[in-house]
Amino acid sequence: MIALTSPLSAASSSHLVLQFNGLTAPAVWGAPLPIPGPNPPSSGPGPGPFPLPPLLVLLIPVDGHMMTSSGIRMRGVLVTGIVMMTDPITQLPTMSFIGNSTTANFQVDNRLTAASLNATVNGLDLVSLGPRTLTVTVTWTAQDPLTGKLNPIIRTNSESHFRTGGFSLVMHMSSQMRFAIASGTITVQNGPTIPLPPSPAAIAKVDFGTITSVPLPPP
Repeated sequence: MIALTSPLSAASSSHLVLQFNGLTAPAVWGAPLPIPGPNPPSSGPGPGPFPLPPLLVLLIPVDGHMMTSSGIRMRGVLVTGIVMMTDPITQLPTMSFIGNSTTANFQVDNRLTAASLNATVNGLDLVSLGPRTLTVTVTWTAQDPLTGKLNPIIRTNSESHFRTGGFSLVMHMSSQMRFAIASGTITVQNGPTIPLPPSPAAIAKVDFGTITSVPLPPP
């Protein structure tokens, strides 16, 4: 990861500029893929066109660096995890966990060909309303399992505009990414070890990004 070293230009107190870069490898298990066009008929109980999956996992590890226009620097690893387990018969949730970790071991190959994560994620189970601890072990590979070749790097430059809370936010980002396959396990403390079968994911690097916040004029 390339850390920012050049100084930011001075900004007025009414403006906030945040620069960032880093590595990430988002992965998801159990979520049905959206199908273009009209929604198909429901295949079972549960909201929407799909029944609730018995297991839904969203994992977003980030190894990043940020610097604000006031000179504040932050660097480190943040892993965010969401795990939902549902009884396949009653469709009632048995666990609804959300948590994060800042002490994970997250490694990404500099060519974005592979990644690995070992983390202990602490959070809250919204079903039992009690704390939960999960141990996550996941590996990523950008090698296509059918052809044996590396998936190509996709480079993007984007700009997004948002309005929220009386501010206008503008985000510029330059990034590169390879599609990947992720697999591993999640172990619930004092509970089961849950296998995570190979699932579509990505390995990505944000080369440079900025978020500029500008207050909106009063109505």
